[in-house]
Amino acid sequence: MEKYMTLPCAEKVLKSALTENIRTKYTVSLFCREAKIDRGTFYNHYRNLSDLFLSVLTLQMKRALKCQNSEHLNSIFYRLLKVIAENKFFYFNIISLANDPYTFYAVLRKELAFAIEEYLRPRTAFSVRKVELISNAIYTVINHWVKGFCQQDIRDVYQTIGLLLVNLEEPEKL
Repeated sequence: MEKYMTLPCAEKVLKSALTENIRTKYTVSLFCREAKIDRGTFYNHYRNLSDLFLSVLTLQMKRALKCQNSEHLNSIFYRLLKVIAENKFFYFNIISLANDPYTFYAVLRKELAFAIEEYLRPRTAFSVRKVELISNAIYTVINHWVKGFCQQDIRDVYQTIGLLLVNLEEPEKL
């Protein structure tokens, strides 16, 4: 068994294990067996299975939300939705198997806010508070869509997110 595991390797193992069908159970032991590592190595890198799931989701979100050239913010979010739709078993399983919804919310909402801020920073002034509120709403929309197994049409989800993003351009009202 290996003594070290990189996050991309962990991501590969999870994608292999969680993309074929809906899972009702997934354990650290099963992950370690599939990754060919011992439990001690796992716990040197992660506190628990939810921590592993969150690390992999964060890595994937950073990739999907990275602005490419002069891409518009709506396009960035559409790309994220496409990635989720193409891997719906994976995302559904991770969200339903994780036992730490508050930490998921806090970390992933922060990633969404960071991506929006990175996009806006060179283009215009923005309200950090407004970005946080919109990120909360986008997280809720995406989380609800994933928990519904992405059955709602991706265009409807995209349009909902687009309506939220329009609020970034409106002046702050008191």
